[in-house]
Amino acid sequence: MDFFGAKFIFFLGCALLFGVPLLQAEGKGSFSINYIREVANELYLSDFQLGSAERIRDPDGNGVGVSMFLANQGSSFWALEFGRSTTKYQGKVEDGVNVSFVPQPGSGFEALSSSSNVVYEMDLEFANPYIGLNYTNWAITRASHGWLLPSTYGIGRIQQKAKGEVRILSLSGVELARAKYRSGLHDYYQLGWAVNFDFVYLSLTLRHVTSPVLEVLSCNEAAIGKQACDRFYAATGNRDAATQIFTGGVMQIGILF
Repeated sequence: MDFFGAKFIFFLGCALLFGVPLLQAEGKGSFSINYIREVANELYLSDFQLGSAERIRDPDGNGVGVSMFLANQGSSFWALEFGRSTTKYQGKVEDGVNVSFVPQPGSGFEALSSSSNVVYEMDLEFANPYIGLNYTNWAITRASHGWLLPSTYGIGRIQQKAKGEVRILSLSGVELARAKYRSGLHDYYQLGWAVNFDFVYLSLTLRHVTSPVLEVLSCNEAAIGKQACDRFYAATGNRDAATQIFTGGVMQIGILF
């Protein structure tokens, strides 16, 4: 475990052990235990530099979190949030390429020289422990004169752990390259709407998270040639600087205590 990961876990432990009792003792708020459902969280195949504009989405991101409420006035409050979610990317995507394959003579891969499509075979899983701070004030929404401005604004950090690989295959199943995504810290910001009433906490937010970094592990030079492999390896370090304002959405439903 690296230094940042150890510090992250230590902070979460202290918040859980000491933060909630202090809040309750001082009467400044309460806390909730939440189910987390994530949507979108796209990975961009353009990172591989082969000309693909396709994206793959996690179909079932979910997890559990805790929200601790500070200065809770009902319609306005601060929320310290931490928890863990899991996102998975599994399946195959076929798409065209804008690079020429030049198999080595006598390699048996000569047919690939006329190939214009490849298959991205994804088997990835990301563990996403996070900590963040949100501010909610429904006076902002009420004053928006019908525009439904967000009531909730937040920032945070994810200590992401990546597992699995991406294999790039020819249409006949020949492995052309393998890659993975590196584990690391990712910042996020989000905005949306959150309410807590009676015993229920509900939050719907749009979020932007910095993307994971790609690392190319191997390339089949005999099948596609040195120039194509050099292009593959040059993709190491890529992370899509997503042009969208938001990269996904998060819904939280919790029980207040």
